[in-house]
Amino acid sequence: MLKFLIPVSRFVTRAPLVQNVVANVPLVRTITSVIPTTIAAPKPSLLSSPQLFQVSSRNLIKLGLNRGRCKSVKAVRRRFYRLHWGAWIRTMCGRHKRLWKKSGANKRRLRQHVMCNASQSYLLDKMAGPFWTKRRYYVDDPYEPYHTREEYPLSARKPKVFVPPSGTVPNC
Repeated sequence: MLKFLIPVSRFVTRAPLVQNVVANVPLVRTITSVIPTTIAAPKPSLLSSPQLFQVSSRNLIKLGLNRGRCKSVKAVRRRFYRLHWGAWIRTMCGRHKRLWKKSGANKRRLRQHVMCNASQSYLLDKMAGPFWTKRRYYVDDPYEPYHTREEYPLSARKPKVFVPPSGTVPNC
């Protein structure tokens, strides 16, 4: 096998790579200069600038045409729900997608709601407007137990029930 490879190596000559690259550069330039510039690289016009990604926008209209007042964003009303004490809740994303590959615990977790934080709630209040931030009462509201916030002492409205310490007898 080595006897066969030795005669083949006589025909193979190695040239420096730098010489080949430098020698081919003017040839490439002349070929590309023959092609018109409109086909090779079209220039974008000022009127239609191509965008690689869509820029998100919050469609808050500050001045409506009919009444001259701030209009609410319909996507906020559709995706979020406001509790009476000012918090906003939403559903988990992807809760209806690919349920066949999710575990039972993950499906249960996706059925639950998530609360927005304070800065998101403030932003959603501004996007919804004053009309949708007022309290609304519905018959058989499933969110009725969550509208009050009694566990937090600053927002509690009902007085706490007095429970005497153990071992003491109240005066009767």
